[in-house]
Amino acid sequence: MKKITALCASLALSVVAASSVQAEDSRPYLSSAKALKGVQACHELAAKKGWNMAMIIIDRGDDVVASFRMDEALPAALTGATLKAGSSLSWSMPSGDIANITSKKPEFKVFPGLLTVGGGEPVFSKSGKLIGAIGVAGGYVEHDQECAKTAVAAMK
Repeated sequence: MKKITALCASLALSVVAASSVQAEDSRPYLSSAKALKGVQACHELAAKKGWNMAMIIIDRGDDVVASFRMDEALPAALTGATLKAGSSLSWSMPSGDIANITSKKPEFKVFPGLLTVGGGEPVFSKSGKLIGAIGVAGGYVEHDQECAKTAVAAMK
């Protein structure tokens, strides 16, 4: 009986140890709930200020987690937002900052789908891992950037 109890205790410790290793090894990701909070925050800011925006949030695999185009936003705004998000994700930096690199290294300007206009922001986990990006387009670049930064703050 003591052997069975000891075996069960040992097995229980192994399961706990394995699950904690698995939790440590798991990679953070951008949840749909966080993405929705980001879209809502950007939408609320844009509506309050009278901006007509399109926004898209992608995960680290470049898959769409959330997107939204306000009623009066031009259809092309969603294309711009998509390119900004993809650029920001690929380069792990705000889309507007990529222009600093491409101005010094013009050969990077031919990178497929690259848009070096502000409004794309990377999204990082609490541990600093890149988990996605947001792109916002439809207004002045400064408005796009403000909306994107507001969305990122809401996703933390």
